Amino acid sequence: MSNLLNISGLKTGFRTENQLITIVDNVSLHLKRGEIIGLVGESGSGKSVTMMSTIQLLSGSGKIMDGSVELEDNGINILDYKPNSPQMQEIRGGRIGMIFQEPMTSLNPVMTIGAQIQETIMLHLGLNSEDAKKRAIEMMKLVNIPDAEERYNNYAQQFSGGMRQRIMIAMVLAAKPDILIADEATTALDVTTQGQLLEMIRDLSVKTGIAVIIVTHNLGIVARYADRIYVMYAGNIVEHTTTKELFRDPKHPYTRGLLRAIPRLNDQKDRVLIPIDGLPPTPAERPAYCPFYERCLYRGEECSQRNKPELHEVAPGHFIACHLTPETVDERKGYVESLMQKKRPEKEIQDSNCLEVNGLVKSFDIHKGIMQRKVGSFNALEDISFNLRKGETLGLVGESGCGKTTLARCLLRMYKPNAGEIKLFDHDIAALTKRELRPYRNLISMVFQDPFSSLDPRQTAGSIVGEPLKLHKLVSGQEEYEGKVDHLFEMVGLSPLQKGRYPHEFSGGQRQRLGIARALASNPEIMILDEPISALDVSIQAQIINLLEELQSRLGLSYIFIAHDLAVVKHISDRILVMYLGRVMEIADSDELYDHPLHPYTRALLSSVPLVDPEQEEGRPFIPLKGEVPSVLNRPKGCPFSDRCDHASERCTREIPPLKTMDNGHIVACFLYE
Repeated sequence: MSNLLNISGLKTGFRTENQLITIVDNVSLHLKRGEIIGLVGESGSGKSVTMMSTIQLLSGSGKIMDGSVELEDNGINILDYKPNSPQMQEIRGGRIGMIFQEPMTSLNPVMTIGAQIQETIMLHLGLNSEDAKKRAIEMMKLVNIPDAEERYNNYAQQFSGGMRQRIMIAMVLAAKPDILIADEATTALDVTTQGQLLEMIRDLSVKTGIAVIIVTHNLGIVARYADRIYVMYAGNIVEHTTTKELFRDPKHPYTRGLLRAIPRLNDQKDRVLIPIDGLPPTPAERPAYCPFYERCLYRGEECSQRNKPELHEVAPGHFIACHLTPETVDERKGYVESLMQKKRPEKEIQDSNCLEVNGLVKSFDIHKGIMQRKVGSFNALEDISFNLRKGETLGLVGESGCGKTTLARCLLRMYKPNAGEIKLFDHDIAALTKRELRPYRNLISMVFQDPFSSLDPRQTAGSIVGEPLKLHKLVSGQEEYEGKVDHLFEMVGLSPLQKGRYPHEFSGGQRQRLGIARALASNPEIMILDEPISALDVSIQAQIINLLEELQSRLGLSYIFIAHDLAVVKHISDRILVMYLGRVMEIADSDELYDHPLHPYTRALLSSVPLVDPEQEEGRPFIPLKGEVPSVLNRPKGCPFSDRCDHASERCTREIPPLKTMDNGHIVACFLYE
């Protein structure tokens, strides 16, 4: 079977003031009709630049220096066409379609989505306006956009993130492409929406024969959906084989490192994540020898004395770019396995509660008109009750809009609740004034999702970390202040010599360490971690998770860990609370929740999370959810999940199920368990 797409020896650079720096260096890959391949690697590895080069969509400073891109039926190197030539425009968006990470940057906010899809059809298929509109509505139905005829005249901002991504897929598929490139297309989406979109793409591939390239850093996604995988590092393909073979027997040290750093749903509770130390070399500083040498646990002298390794076959259909022989790797295997024998730091969870929340309600006003007159209100949180023990980690999960961050802000008293109790060490802080809150402010701190936007770019790292010390009057003089800031830097694995730097001079992982150091500065008893690793690479995620576990063991901290990555939540949490539309659906011990989920919503969430094991994925059912999370303004009258639940009865649409405690302290809000 001939290849639908052949990329050979692709080399791309970007021009700086003084030189042309190579970003993608001698990349070759192929794609067959109806096949799904994965392109994985850390940020900066060259994945997106490779795909952008393929369709000549580089920015002004980008330049394709060498290589060829050929489609199955023409045998012509399409890189010979000028980027804006009619031939390239016909291929880009016609033969090859691309879906980007953020759909709002690709959709026109002043055109209806129907008109945008219709425009694509008229451009690439040559249909008249009436026929193009019919096909646009057909495409909207194909990607499961409800009420397609009515929503044809809606604008992009009137859709949710998942629906906007469906519109992008409809727009790309409308031109009948042979190849679909999904460049981190589901990264910003909820796990359920992500699952729905990827299942839809796989079904379309089977039905229409369209070939798909999934560009991602999520190895679970490619384990579930890809037939073959290419692993990229520092602008090169370092490993390529079938998906099953890669996960069964990864051969390149980098691939092995990625797999060791990933938390998995089927992990043992005491497994320690082994991060890949260090950072990838910048494109301008890549060495002539193996670019992974400095971070490789298997490296030997020969690796730095020879030129960069070329991709070669080490087993039938299995290619790697590595100088090490299997015998050499086996010799050093013992050292690497000794790292994996490490156990997580022990911690003590006390019986006493440091936080107890009872019947918490938070409402917001609705304003309309030029004068912004109040016309009503809605409850973002309804009857939230849970407890947090000293030394415990409570995971908080649920789709976007379920109220996780609103709850966190209520606990911090950034929002004042409308009803209910927030007992911090038996003191109810829910209704306290600002003055009355002062003695309790330092007991709870927060680490935010985006480490860059949460750090003041005008302050030095030292002043950012030290600010809570002055704010809460925890130091008596400059000498004590400097000593504590130095100690905080060392606690989170940073050098005190970096105190004078500004946030932009740190990497993403280092910035998150600064955020953690700042949160620790007030001597908190509780830390709220709001998506603290979602913006980080896999290997950096492992470093931050290990740091948080170490700090908890040493300082006896209690954590509320908010995330949408359920594998990460399972790894770090002792108990997990599942939220939906401002209500608690289920609370249970971590292992109990994953082994025996009770609520239909929890089951659907877990089925949407891919296992990093293609063999286990094969027989694993996927539970699709109907529609999307409704707005809290249109919350169903009874159980908030009733309109999406396959088990819903007439009673579920009328009554709200109370929280019921089952065996093993498992708590669930569902009439199925009365």
